[in-house]
Amino acid sequence: MIDKYSIKKVDNEEIMYIYININYDFSIEEFNQKKKDLLDYIKAYITKNKIAFKGNVVNIVVGGFIIGSILLNNYQKDSKTYSVSNEQKYVGNEVIKKTADNSIIQKVIDLKKEEKIKKEEEEKNKKELINNKTSVSTKKNNTTKSVKKSTVSKKNINTKTSTKTNTKKSNASTKTTSNKNNTSVKKEVDNNIYINLNRGGKVVKMELEEYLIGVVGAEMPAAFHIEALKSQAVISRTYALKARSKGKTLSDNESTQSYKSNDQLKKVWGSNYNTYYNKIKKAVNETKGMYLTYKGNYIEAVYHSTSNGKTESSSNVWGNTYPYLVSVDSKYDNLNSSFTKTKKISYDEISKKLGFSIDLETEFKIISKTSGNRVNKINIGEKTFTGVKLRNLLGLRSADFDIKKEENGIVFTTRGYGHGVGLSQYGANGYAKNGLNYQKILLHYYPGVSLKHL
Repeated sequence: MIDKYSIKKVDNEEIMYIYININYDFSIEEFNQKKKDLLDYIKAYITKNKIAFKGNVVNIVVGGFIIGSILLNNYQKDSKTYSVSNEQKYVGNEVIKKTADNSIIQKVIDLKKEEKIKKEEEEKNKKELINNKTSVSTKKNNTTKSVKKSTVSKKNINTKTSTKTNTKKSNASTKTTSNKNNTSVKKEVDNNIYINLNRGGKVVKMELEEYLIGVVGAEMPAAFHIEALKSQAVISRTYALKARSKGKTLSDNESTQSYKSNDQLKKVWGSNYNTYYNKIKKAVNETKGMYLTYKGNYIEAVYHSTSNGKTESSSNVWGNTYPYLVSVDSKYDNLNSSFTKTKKISYDEISKKLGFSIDLETEFKIISKTSGNRVNKINIGEKTFTGVKLRNLLGLRSADFDIKKEENGIVFTTRGYGHGVGLSQYGANGYAKNGLNYQKILLHYYPGVSLKHL
């Protein structure tokens, strides 16, 4: 029960420390119940070992912690035990003082018991493992002996037959070895996704995530907020995955998604190349495998540069309706320095592009606006155009425009840039700067969609 003892002088008074074996069924709760028996046991221990102890206080140490104290001489007069104000943990002969906590002491005791049980289980497992290996080894030896005996027996039957058989066996053995060797070589499985990209008439195979770095770098200003760049990465990945699912080859220009190689990006970014490249790579990596779906299908992942304060419904631009390509607010687009632009076109040039004569007297009248506050229908002379059609014919930045006729031409003032459907890149940057993460930005511009992971 008692492992050892020590005697120390504290304020010129001897104090004995009795170290109880941790394996003894002894806990803090049992201390008060057993203290009388323990007192007798300690007195007997001191007498038996002829210990010269002149003090009165014996501290009981279990698992390195003092769990209580006993008075040797005055026990019968005063059965109280000293309360320990400072826990004293012993390491060798040194004393380390800490705040006493009986629950910690009990945890240490329980931990010691658990360690003992764990060691016993490990020893048991080791023995079982050794027995299993011995058993397997014995079986292998017996099998080898059996095969050898069988071979010798066949050789004794017929020498010629044996020779032919051995030759065939040798060939078969070679083939088997070859097959075994081929089997043993583990082929590395390439789990990457690849897309086909047409670059100047030559189709190249590119890993999807690497391709996206070049797309995001080409499509969105690298100085944008990281959450806006992540939004672009998810949209561009969705666009590429949908094209791939249809067996479509992507281009490196605006006919699909713009793409720039590292060399091209170096020319664009100059001394900022490393900073911008790492930033965009981070945006791509931190959204790796993320894409957008609606009812289980890839969405039409369209986007544009700058909205006019509202995005446009796809039905007003292309005539097809998608529940997630509808007009939503995009209130930060006007922070773009080129939000408003003017373009003057001569009457002769307008006449050529529209296919009939236009002059100062020709009437331009906007008939209606779309849900995205863009020109829906406009009358020019006796002809009617959609705002989208006129924008395309005249090369205007947006279908949200005002008209001012002058002596030698017409001045068009546009707001925003692009078709206006889906995500607005400058709008996304504004939302990102105001605390929205890429998930919230995407769900704002594409209401009702789901964000999925490959």
